[in-house]
Amino acid sequence: MKRILSFLFVFLVALVLASCEGKGKIVIKEPPNADVYVNGKYVGKTPIVLELKEGKYDIAVATSPWDIDIKKGVQVYFDKTIELKFHPIPRGLLVADTKPEGAQVLEGKNLIGITPLREKIPVGEHELIFKLGDVGTTRLVKIEYGKTTKIFVNLEKAVVHFYARPSDAILIVDGKEIGKPPVTLELDQGIHKVTVKKGIYEDTFDLKVKKGDEIKVTYILEPVQLPPVQAYGPLSFTPDHKYLVTMGKAGIYFWDLKKFKPQISLYDPKDVRNFDKFINYGISQNGEYVAGIKPIRKLAYALKDKSKKYDKILVWDMKTTFPILSKMYPMVSMAVAFSKDISKIYYITKDGKIKIADFKTGNIKDEKDLGHKPTYARYKDGLIYIATEDGYVVVYDTISDTIKNSKKVHNDKINTVEVSKDGKYIITASHDKTVKVFDNQLNKVKEFSFDKEALSANISPKNDKIAVGFSDNSAEALNFEDGKVLYKIKNLRAPAKFVVFANEDVLITASDIKNPVVTIWKNGHLLKKWIQTIE
Repeated sequence: MKRILSFLFVFLVALVLASCEGKGKIVIKEPPNADVYVNGKYVGKTPIVLELKEGKYDIAVATSPWDIDIKKGVQVYFDKTIELKFHPIPRGLLVADTKPEGAQVLEGKNLIGITPLREKIPVGEHELIFKLGDVGTTRLVKIEYGKTTKIFVNLEKAVVHFYARPSDAILIVDGKEIGKPPVTLELDQGIHKVTVKKGIYEDTFDLKVKKGDEIKVTYILEPVQLPPVQAYGPLSFTPDHKYLVTMGKAGIYFWDLKKFKPQISLYDPKDVRNFDKFINYGISQNGEYVAGIKPIRKLAYALKDKSKKYDKILVWDMKTTFPILSKMYPMVSMAVAFSKDISKIYYITKDGKIKIADFKTGNIKDEKDLGHKPTYARYKDGLIYIATEDGYVVVYDTISDTIKNSKKVHNDKINTVEVSKDGKYIITASHDKTVKVFDNQLNKVKEFSFDKEALSANISPKNDKIAVGFSDNSAEALNFEDGKVLYKIKNLRAPAKFVVFANEDVLITASDIKNPVVTIWKNGHLLKKWIQTIE
């Protein structure tokens, strides 16, 4: 009997010791009357003392199904007691899945779980990372209190949602017509050619995607204008015909018409607030120098003699786009030009003078009298063609510094004189409602009559078309040979005081500094461009 009792005693002691082996305690007092879960299993309400084997546990405390605080990886040590405090926060349910399954879902470096996933996470925006092998992508999700947010991520392809405005555009991807947006496509990783077209408007874009991308691509058909800098005329092209040149809010701009963005801008570094704006410019025959005229009016308080009007002339070296000359003159000029050898600069003043300045110093060396008040001027191959208020065209030779020709060609004020790209023709637009074309000896070749004042005129690069801008905010393109109207442009925002052809199909109209607007037309249609945005 003693041996039996001794055995039972040893057995009970061992049993007690075994039941206590490797356990520790967790004490949770707050918040009161909250539900407690250990590794997802309900274990009671607070306050509570948990006896758990040594190891790591995920412990959650909830005051409601959607107000929860979770502590992951809580370490329990043998024969140790720890007290934990919980502060439940509002949550919503995230349901996430991927193709293929088994991807990690992380926020930052913290693992939320493996797909397919159902997890209650805090309310608010979360940037989640979905990662499977070497493929990874991010998604921004918004979790709302007590609501389920579902997300599916394709980690094998890119998901692209295409939209367009207007929505009746045709979408072509990699040469295959898809139809009208909105449309969603799954695309392989790589670069895809996307073409969007509607009528005459068509543009092609490269779209680069990778596995796991889900993006929204929108194409908006917008009129092509030059509004960011409040562009205005005169208009011209650089001698190499690479850039369209205009003036604008802060200076002189050189536009790449393929990108419709200013590639070069010339400004006055001593007038950064642009109190006084440029009114005209001249480009050297080799395209290496540009001169700009800036009437000094608002900054006149800085002048020594305030009784006179001053022009500021700046000359920029196009290699650096920095001014190499900045000089004030007591004059009111309307045009500027370089000599063919770039040794001199010519200022045509409104009172009918040509002032000749040294290129290096800017000092006035000589002066010529035109005998007429000028209205407009153009330079070509060493010659300055000057239109006048009394209907004359004066041709000034910068090589000999003499008036080469002077001829009355209109019965009234000439608003514009332009020279064809090949130098073969001179074209004028007059207040007398006519547009005339002359050879380079000022012999009349063509005449076109209208029922309204012609403010501007120009000829296309191949001499096939003539464009005319009118005083009633309209413009026309005519066939050069027979004068037949090819198309009309109406309801311009301002009179087209300047017109120029970019090519046989594209015409550019511009107003002056008072109503700055430059508009681009293709065969009489407002030129529009599809703009791609990716989100």
